[in-house]
Amino acid sequence: MIRSAAMAAVLLSASAAFAAPIPIHKAPRGQPVTLTGKVTRITDSDAFRLKDESGVVTVYVGPNDIPVEVGEEVTVTGALEEGFPPEFVARALRREDGSEVSFRHDWA
Repeated sequence: MIRSAAMAAVLLSASAAFAAPIPIHKAPRGQPVTLTGKVTRITDSDAFRLKDESGVVTVYVGPNDIPVEVGEEVTVTGALEEGFPPEFVARALRREDGSEVSFRHDWA
Protein backbone atom coordinates (compact mmCIF):
# COMPACT_ATOMS: atom_id res chain seq x y z
CA MET A 1 0.00 0.00 0.00
CA ILE A 2 2.81 2.44 0.83
CA ARG A 3 4.45 1.68 -2.50
CA SER A 4 1.18 2.40 -4.36
CA ALA A 5 0.78 5.71 -2.54
CA ALA A 6 4.36 6.69 -3.34
CA MET A 7 3.88 5.78 -7.01
CA ALA A 8 0.64 7.77 -7.16
CA ALA A 9 2.45 10.81 -5.71
CA VAL A 10 5.18 10.51 -8.35
CA LEU A 11 2.63 10.23 -11.15
CA LEU A 12 0.65 13.20 -9.87
CA SER A 13 3.76 15.34 -9.59
CA ALA A 14 4.86 14.35 -13.10
CA SER A 15 1.43 15.21 -14.51
CA ALA A 16 1.44 18.56 -12.76
CA ALA A 17 4.73 19.43 -14.50
CA PHE A 18 3.09 19.65 -17.93
CA ALA A 19 1.94 23.21 -18.55
CA ALA A 20 0.20 24.40 -21.71
CA PRO A 21 2.61 23.91 -24.64
CA ILE A 22 4.15 26.87 -26.44
CA PRO A 23 5.59 27.01 -29.98
CA ILE A 24 9.23 25.91 -30.25
CA HIS A 25 10.32 29.25 -31.72
CA LYS A 26 8.91 31.08 -28.67
CA ALA A 27 10.70 28.94 -26.05
CA PRO A 28 12.82 31.24 -23.88
CA ARG A 29 16.26 30.00 -22.89
CA GLY A 30 16.77 28.84 -19.32
CA GLN A 31 13.10 28.86 -18.29
CA PRO A 32 10.86 25.82 -17.79
CA VAL A 33 8.40 25.32 -20.66
CA THR A 34 6.35 22.62 -22.34
CA LEU A 35 6.67 21.80 -26.06
CA THR A 36 4.59 19.51 -28.28
CA GLY A 37 5.57 18.15 -31.68
CA LYS A 38 6.53 15.23 -33.87
CA VAL A 39 9.77 13.27 -33.45
CA THR A 40 11.50 13.69 -36.82
CA ARG A 41 14.86 12.03 -36.13
CA ILE A 42 16.81 10.18 -33.45
CA THR A 43 20.15 12.02 -33.40
CA ASP A 44 21.98 10.08 -30.69
CA SER A 45 21.37 7.45 -28.02
CA ASP A 46 20.02 10.22 -25.77
CA ALA A 47 18.70 12.93 -28.11
CA PHE A 48 16.04 13.41 -30.77
CA ARG A 49 14.68 16.18 -33.01
CA LEU A 50 11.24 17.58 -32.24
CA LYS A 51 9.31 19.61 -34.83
CA ASP A 52 6.17 21.71 -34.57
CA GLU A 53 4.65 24.26 -36.96
CA SER A 54 7.07 26.95 -35.76
CA GLY A 55 10.43 25.18 -35.77
CA VAL A 56 12.69 22.31 -34.78
CA VAL A 57 14.75 21.67 -31.65
CA THR A 58 17.02 18.90 -30.38
CA VAL A 59 15.62 17.32 -27.21
CA TYR A 60 18.21 15.87 -24.82
CA VAL A 61 17.13 13.12 -22.39
CA GLY A 62 20.58 11.78 -21.38
CA PRO A 63 21.93 9.81 -19.78
CA ASN A 64 18.54 8.11 -20.24
CA ASP A 65 17.61 6.06 -23.29
CA ILE A 66 15.30 7.44 -25.99
CA PRO A 67 11.69 6.44 -25.15
CA VAL A 68 10.20 7.51 -28.52
CA GLU A 69 10.19 6.58 -32.20
CA VAL A 70 10.38 8.69 -35.34
CA GLY A 71 6.92 9.92 -36.34
CA GLU A 72 5.55 9.89 -32.79
CA GLU A 73 3.76 12.97 -31.41
CA VAL A 74 5.03 13.83 -27.91
CA THR A 75 4.91 16.55 -25.29
CA VAL A 76 8.07 17.39 -23.35
CA THR A 77 8.67 19.64 -20.38
CA GLY A 78 12.08 21.07 -19.57
CA ALA A 79 14.22 24.06 -20.50
CA LEU A 80 16.08 25.32 -23.53
CA GLU A 81 19.80 25.62 -22.79
CA GLU A 82 21.99 28.59 -23.55
CA GLY A 83 24.43 28.07 -26.41
CA PHE A 84 24.19 27.56 -30.13
CA PRO A 85 22.40 25.65 -31.30
CA PRO A 86 20.46 25.31 -28.05
CA GLU A 87 19.27 21.90 -26.83
CA PHE A 88 16.04 21.38 -24.96
CA VAL A 89 16.86 19.45 -21.77
CA ALA A 90 13.78 17.35 -21.05
CA ARG A 91 12.65 16.62 -17.48
CA ALA A 92 9.57 14.62 -18.52
CA LEU A 93 7.87 13.34 -21.66
CA ARG A 94 4.24 12.42 -22.36
CA ARG A 95 3.47 10.06 -25.24
CA GLU A 96 0.27 10.09 -27.32
CA ASP A 97 -1.15 7.22 -25.26
CA GLY A 98 -0.84 9.35 -22.10
CA SER A 99 2.08 7.42 -20.60
CA GLU A 100 4.76 9.58 -19.03
CA VAL A 101 8.51 9.22 -18.59
CA SER A 102 10.60 11.32 -16.18
CA PHE A 103 14.30 11.97 -16.76
CA ARG A 104 17.11 12.40 -14.27
CA HIS A 105 20.24 14.11 -15.46
CA ASP A 106 23.68 13.55 -13.92
CA TRP A 107 24.03 17.17 -12.84
CA ALA A 108 20.51 17.47 -11.37
